Amino acid sequence: MMNSSEFYDKLSQTSATYNWQVSDKKTITATGKRGKVKGESLNPVTAVAYKQGKGVFASNKRGTQQAGKALGLTKTFTENLYEATTNKSNRGHSQVVRGKIRSALEI
Repeated sequence: MMNSSEFYDKLSQTSATYNWQVSDKKTITATGKRGKVKGESLNPVTAVAYKQGKGVFASNKRGTQQAGKALGLTKTFTENLYEATTNKSNRGHSQVVRGKIRSALEI
């Protein structure tokens, strides 16, 4: 079972593996540089899952839930990560999660 601080630590280790960017709509995505995900669009959860050897998952909500389950993240935390990275909500908690993700990735 991975907790949130472990997730952010693993996420910070992916900054060299992927090209991370924040779009005009404030969504956080990565583009794979090599391997099976070369040229593919990933979100933080699916990127960490691939880096940890859990497989390739889609960047949609269902794929993110599957990646979170493979990593041992709670369903609630995975949903919060997805909503923060897709800018679905701008409420306080989503802003905090988005800030932690950007801090871990240094973007």
